[in-house]
Amino acid sequence: MKKVVLALVLGLTLALAGGSVQGAAGSLGTAAAEAAVKKEESGKSQEKLVAVSTEKVEMVKAGKSVSNSQNTNTVKKEENKKEEDKKKDEKSSDSKNDKKDSSKSEKKAEPKLSDYTITAFETEKVMYASSAVNVRSGPSTDFGRVGSLARGQAITATGQADTGWYEVVYGEAKAFVSGKYLQDEKPAEPAPQPQEAQGQQAVTGVQNVSGVILVGDSRFVQMQANVGENSCVWIAESGKGYKWFNENAVARIDGCVGKGSKILINLGVNDPGNLSNYLELVNAKAAEWVAKGAKVYYASVNPVWENPYVTEEQVEYFNSQMQAGLSGDIAWIDSHSYLNTIGYKLVDGLHYNAETYQNLYAYYMSCL
Repeated sequence: MKKVVLALVLGLTLALAGGSVQGAAGSLGTAAAEAAVKKEESGKSQEKLVAVSTEKVEMVKAGKSVSNSQNTNTVKKEENKKEEDKKKDEKSSDSKNDKKDSSKSEKKAEPKLSDYTITAFETEKVMYASSAVNVRSGPSTDFGRVGSLARGQAITATGQADTGWYEVVYGEAKAFVSGKYLQDEKPAEPAPQPQEAQGQQAVTGVQNVSGVILVGDSRFVQMQANVGENSCVWIAESGKGYKWFNENAVARIDGCVGKGSKILINLGVNDPGNLSNYLELVNAKAAEWVAKGAKVYYASVNPVWENPYVTEEQVEYFNSQMQAGLSGDIAWIDSHSYLNTIGYKLVDGLHYNAETYQNLYAYYMSCL
């Protein structure tokens, strides 16, 4: 009986133990399952996080790419804009240059004969140059120079333009000469100038001459500084020539010339190539000044030595042509020969020492 009871107790104990074991095993199985689920969920969460992170990284990268692309596009746009602006500027500059070139071309373009009225003479007539004068392709100074006439030279006139210029036969073509310098009669030959004898002494006493107007360049500027006090009107500037004489000096002479005035001009050493221009202007103005009661003199360009500006040969040619081309209203003073006779001293090949200027001034006053 006791054995039976023990057996039952043991069996019951084992049964209970087995249930616990199964429960424990069940619990363990449940825990493991839950852990697996959690692990799976955790893995999914991590995957989601990684995916999200990756997505964010991709978005950041994409953002940077977009930003970089936008920046690149902005830079390109700015570069394109600069290039377009540059092209516009170049076009504008080219347009302005074209306009300037066009303007220059228009200024340089010679006028047309059709712009003038030219009345033909019924009978051609022979006329004479009252002084050396230019011959041009049209009836004004706007036309090109085709030649020149010497004082007293005959020319056949075939008509006259509305500007007062004569149409003439020049060579085998028609040309034009200003009416101011053509006349019906041949001008009288100028009186021969006396030649100074060799060994002539310098003029020592300076005569007091009133109403003298001296017109010249740097040589007259230096002369004025070396001759002391005097009553002359000095119209002189260094380095000047025809352009200054035409645009400045003539007006100043006009402002002070009158009856009894004695105008002495000494220009040409700085621009002997303006010979024809000097003759044309001096002859024209001399007629006006003489009409006001003045006397007009032109003094030769005086000797030079070696210098970078003008040669003695140029000076001598200028003097010979000026003397031959001046009108009868103008007296020629050959101070070049005078200085060669009495002697002179140049300090730089072009300008004289004080004694030479004083001798030259005294000679001029004696001629007036």
